[in-house]
Amino acid sequence: MTALAAITLGDRTPTNVVFNPSAIDPQGVAKFFETAAASIDERRGLTLSVKLPKVGGQVARVTAKVVIPVMDSVNTTLKVGESICNMEFVFSKRATLNQRKDMLAFAKNYLANAAITAAVENLEAVY
Repeated sequence: MTALAAITLGDRTPTNVVFNPSAIDPQGVAKFFETAAASIDERRGLTLSVKLPKVGGQVARVTAKVVIPVMDSVNTTLKVGESICNMEFVFSKRATLNQRKDMLAFAKNYLANAAITAAVENLEAVY
């Protein structure tokens, strides 16, 4: 088990952004926020949760989220939306450690693929 601690991620520039732990909610979701933001509304955030199979259940789930607030271009203190990336790994309770490692490696490499980059950055579909 990993202790609740700050997570540092590089942005596009690449500048390191520190996401400090905020809380673990009653559902077991760990929340992290960027504390260097000028206001609460401007804070970028992360969440992470692990749900083990329930009694009689067959799957474990790991869910992670990245949230970036969208601020108004004129009134830069006004939050007008959010950009969100939801990631969910669903594993059979019989999945081996090597299978879980392969899933993580494929997911990392898929996110680095040119098709995903074009889709996210330019909203371009494949043809």
